[in-house]
Amino acid sequence: MAELGKLATAQLSDLGAYLGPGTKANGRLLFEGATTIEGEVEGEILVHGNINVGEHATIKGKIACTSALIRGKVTADVQADKKIEIQPPGVVLGNVTTQSLIIGDGAILEGHCSMRKETDGKVLPLLRTEAAGAAGEKSSS
Repeated sequence: MAELGKLATAQLSDLGAYLGPGTKANGRLLFEGATTIEGEVEGEILVHGNINVGEHATIKGKIACTSALIRGKVTADVQADKKIEIQPPGVVLGNVTTQSLIIGDGAILEGHCSMRKETDGKVLPLLRTEAAGAAGEKSSS
């Protein structure tokens, strides 16, 4: 019986935060880990992990997260470090910023998209400077 309790606790911790249907929240929300929203939120949402916006969810406020799966309606900008996926009947009315964007057939994105690659903190060499130096040596001979 104790093992069954541990299993249930492990499954609940994997689920993360959950705002169910009929839930209404207003203000700035901060979540650690996976988050699922099925209700209504008006305000900024910051998730240190993945967010899942359910089909009947309505969010009026900026979302910042690691990755997002949107099946509901988001009216504001969405910024994800890794990936944003909008699946039908999902609607995003705002700008998105991410490395990877997936828009399913029938989903809607009305806004600008900015995609950037992660550099992992590496400093890239400036090849243009070397080419200019080589050109200068040829012209002086």
